[in-house]
Amino acid sequence: MEIWLIRHTTPNIDKGICYGQLNLDVADSFNDEVEHIKLLLSNNSFDKVFTSPLLRCTALAKRLFPSEDIHFEEQIKEINFGDWEGQKWDEINKQQLNVWSHDFLQQSPPNGENFSALLERALNFNNTLANSNLDKAAIVTHSGIIRAFLMEYLEIPATKIFNLELSYGAIIKITIHSSDYKQVQFIKG
Repeated sequence: MEIWLIRHTTPNIDKGICYGQLNLDVADSFNDEVEHIKLLLSNNSFDKVFTSPLLRCTALAKRLFPSEDIHFEEQIKEINFGDWEGQKWDEINKQQLNVWSHDFLQQSPPNGENFSALLERALNFNNTLANSNLDKAAIVTHSGIIRAFLMEYLEIPATKIFNLELSYGAIIKITIHSSDYKQVQFIKG
């Protein structure tokens, strides 16, 4: 089985703003970014296309796969930052931010979710894929979900997962040959 993880393009929001599950539109660079992603995906067809229901992902999925039946999947939404969403990172309460950043697996932003909850959602979705009859799936999603998949397939500890840089429009191909042999290819990181 092949799982193709595709990160959304640049969102229409100023840099330095916490946006997790905010339903943002895409930036003006969208058309150029889509064309680049299309080139990297050319000569590929997929059994099924999944997308996060957030606009920045659905816009990309619809442009990349205009003739496909796209499946909207709540489990592959970005982490919910709760009360921090829409705030500038440098204006978030420093004490709360420090507590969260030192234990983001267990600590949640106020009215948000911790990274363990995102991991659980991502791994539940991954298990659904593993138990399907799909040979090749495309998943348009967010960096948090992609990091959860990479933690699973590369066996990266949570404390190191944010050392990986994932640019907007990143494409990662995971090939599952057997339960013991998996490959991860960064087509565009």
